[in-house]
Amino acid sequence: MLESDWEYVETVQKRVRTIKVNPESRIVEAFDLDLNCPLSFNAEQKIDLGKIKRAKIYLATVKIYKAEFTEELERQMIESALGSPEELKRVRAFKESGAKPTRFDLIELYH
Repeated sequence: MLESDWEYVETVQKRVRTIKVNPESRIVEAFDLDLNCPLSFNAEQKIDLGKIKRAKIYLATVKIYKAEFTEELERQMIESALGSPEELKRVRAFKESGAKPTRFDLIELYH
């Protein structure tokens, strides 16, 4: 997980359809059905990733955090995107947009 001075914003529930689960990094890729966009979640340790089914709809409880786009955070984001030209392009576009980085921590998942 990227390290920075993340500021807690809120805890929300989202209807999501899972796309991919990476047990090694504890990342769950999902599509937010209400916002109509893909999101990446950092899954808490208490969530059993082996029980998450691909393409299934879940109700996710998510903690949302924001951070300033510092040089250190940019370096970390670029390092994590190495090997994926699409991801590198996304990081550069994100920086140019002036938006604040957002982190989503998955704390519960119901079906």
